[in-house]
Amino acid sequence: MTLYFFLWLHHKVNCLILYTKMKFTLIFGSLIGLAAFCFVSCDEAAKQLELQLLTSNIELLEAALRKECNHTENNGLIGRRRRALIREKRLSIDGRISVASHQLIILKKEYMNCKNYKGTVLTGSKLLGLFAPRNIKHYSWPALNDGKDSGVIKQVVFKKLFSNTAVKVEVTTNMRVVGQRTCCHWFFTFDNQECKPQTIESARYMSSTNDFHISYSFHGVCPALNRGNLVMALNVGKCSSGNALGDCYTGRYSTTHLTVEEIELS
Repeated sequence: MTLYFFLWLHHKVNCLILYTKMKFTLIFGSLIGLAAFCFVSCDEAAKQLELQLLTSNIELLEAALRKECNHTENNGLIGRRRRALIREKRLSIDGRISVASHQLIILKKEYMNCKNYKGTVLTGSKLLGLFAPRNIKHYSWPALNDGKDSGVIKQVVFKKLFSNTAVKVEVTTNMRVVGQRTCCHWFFTFDNQECKPQTIESARYMSSTNDFHISYSFHGVCPALNRGNLVMALNVGKCSSGNALGDCYTGRYSTTHLTVEEIELS
C-alpha cells in the first residue's frame, strides 16, 4: 500500500512540475511577444512620422512650384502616379518612404532649375531649411579689457550665403562709462557701414563719476546686406545725443560673446 502511495505521489509531483514549466513558458512567450509588438509599433510610428515629414515637404515644394514657377502639374503623369503611390495604403511603409524620398529629390531639382538656384535665391524660411543648413557662427574673447573710447573693438568676417536674407547679431559683454553727463555708444558696422534703415546699437549715459562695470547685451537684425564675405565690427564712439564722450571700457575681466546668424524674414 505504501509503495502505491509513493508512486501516486511521484506522478502528481511530476504533473505539477510539468504544469509549472508550461505556465512559465506561456508567460515568458507572452512577454517576448509583447516586447516584440511594442518594438514593431514604435518602429512603425517612427516610420509614419518620417513619411508625414516627407509628405509635408513635398506639398511645400509643390505649392512653391505652382506659385513661383507657374507649374500646373509637377512632373506630369509620372509625378501624379508617384504621389498616388505615396498615399497607397497597400504599399508597405518602407516602399512609401522610398517613393516619397525620390519624389522630394525630383521636386528639389525642379525648383532649383526654375529659380536658377546657385545658393542665392530661395523664398520662405521653410524652403531655406530644405536646401541649406543653418548658417550661424559664434565668437568669443576672454577678458578683452579694451579701454578705447572710440574705434573698432573687435572685427570678424562672416560669410553670408544668400542675397535675400538678413543677418542677426547679438553681443554679450560688460560695459562702463565714467564721467559726469557723458555717454558711450556701442554699435555694429558691416563693411564699414552702419546698418540701414536702423542701426544695431546701444548707448549708455552716466550722470556721475561712479566706476561701474555692468554686464550687458544687445542685438538686432540687418536686412539689406549683399551675399558674400561681410566684415563685421563692434565699435565704440560718441553718442548722437550731443553728450560729451565718456571714459568707455569694454569686456573687463569677463568673456565677450558674439553670435551671428543668417536668417530669412517672413
